[in-house]
Amino acid sequence: DKVRGLKPLVKESNLSNKDKEEELLLVEAWLEAMKDPSEEPDLQLRTKIKEKIFNIPNFNDTKVALFCNFMPFYDLESNIVIAKKITDQYINTKNTKMQVALLAIITNILSFSLNENKEKNVDYFIESGEKIKTKPELVFYSSAFYFFKNIIFYHRTNSDEYYNKSIQTKNFLLSIGMTEYGKLLEKLLIKYK
Repeated sequence: DKVRGLKPLVKESNLSNKDKEEELLLVEAWLEAMKDPSEEPDLQLRTKIKEKIFNIPNFNDTKVALFCNFMPFYDLESNIVIAKKITDQYINTKNTKMQVALLAIITNILSFSLNENKEKNVDYFIESGEKIKTKPELVFYSSAFYFFKNIIFYHRTNSDEYYNKSIQTKNFLLSIGMTEYGKLLEKLLIKYK
């Protein structure tokens, strides 16, 4: 309701018509992203958002965050293309906020690939994720990356060592109070065993 309440504020603002249109599109995109999976998706709106993000030549912090939040709108191949552009642009950044975004994007790519049984071609993303050194602000994102990396290695090698590392990651997250995410990882451990 609060997001929906932004629409009249944008319409009444002093922004140019073009900027109003951009902001209203963003509000609609957020509302679409917040829909329950059982709700009918607005495919026309999703296409408009996807095209807008896909055609961004250079990604700044805001545009990277936008992509992170709307990744579920894309098919895996499109996500990979955009994620590679962003990763290439920012892999050497020291900006913690951007490192968080990169790890989130990389983890999503690993998760989506695993879900579609297409995890064989994610080495670029695994190598990129390993380049981002863990620091306190990145613990959650590094843990999520580590979980999915090890599940993928488990699928490739059938080695329990990797599966056990994913279990340890899940247990670590549960131990620091990330109960809901830990439960989600528990379900994934069962699904991908």
